[in-house]
Amino acid sequence: MALSRERANDLSHRILDGLRKTPGVELTADAEFARNRIATALQKWERESELLSAEARKRVLDRARRVPEGSRAFDQLVSEELRRLWDERAARGE
Repeated sequence: MALSRERANDLSHRILDGLRKTPGVELTADAEFARNRIATALQKWERESELLSAEARKRVLDRARRVPEGSRAFDQLVSEELRRLWDERAARGE
């Protein structure tokens, strides 16, 4: 499910409100600027997540051991491959 612009904006408002209510957190930037940066980061994360999901599915489908797409085993393999991809990204510092 893709993250719509409206949903990203709603989440950014909620995150910003949460930050404002957090003791010890002081926003030095304009609230609108901070909200826009949060929304942009959420949308970027969504795009990257979709690309990694597609890559994980591709890797599972390219395996010699065929697993029916849509099965529980297929979903589990995709989930494991997705975790590996996220871990690889984290190890590279991305």
